[in-house]
Amino acid sequence: MEQNHDTELFIPCAIGRLEARLLYSSAQSSCGIILCPPHPLLAGNIDNNVVQTLAQTLCPFFPVLLFNYRAVGKSSTPEPDLPLFEFWDRLDQRNDFSEIIDDTARLLSWSKKLFSSHHLIGYSFGAFIGQHVAQEGQTLSLTAITPPLHDHDFSPLKQTPLPVNVILAADDDLTPTDELADTLSKTVITLPDTDHFFRSREQELAETVYKTLC
Repeated sequence: MEQNHDTELFIPCAIGRLEARLLYSSAQSSCGIILCPPHPLLAGNIDNNVVQTLAQTLCPFFPVLLFNYRAVGKSSTPEPDLPLFEFWDRLDQRNDFSEIIDDTARLLSWSKKLFSSHHLIGYSFGAFIGQHVAQEGQTLSLTAITPPLHDHDFSPLKQTPLPVNVILAADDDLTPTDELADTLSKTVITLPDTDHFFRSREQELAETVYKTLC
């Protein structure tokens, strides 16, 4: 059985650096996985239950890069004395995530040091960020897990020429998407009997994602 390795990284961004983690095994593909976490005020970080299960499930087949957005964990913040909640609440109030998108785009460019191409996976808010940073030629596919279609504009997701897989939760009370899924004009998979957080169903979700990539 291949041993998995976990390496802490710090990736340069406009205000300093982003905390990141690379999971890999001794038998690796030249193609990687980049995981965009959910909103930091909804447990969006490297240690999120869905993010971790995805990473551990995919790691034997692809090197997996996880990261924290600015002001989360060990990632830099432009205002060190401002609590995480206030910083991200202010971004929500302004509905301006351009700095977060820029940070993530820089991370994708930096990832060329690790792998020549990648599959991009965004969970919840991470799907919103992912649609803005996916790059033709480097990004092979985009997986959007429970994209919050009621809260953000997902027209770039609909318009991208990249292969896109959308995974929904049938009992998603946070982001009801049944009536909106068809508007994406993409491959849509709905997991029954689970909600936005996939509690106790994380492994099934991860295996579903793996199947879409192979």
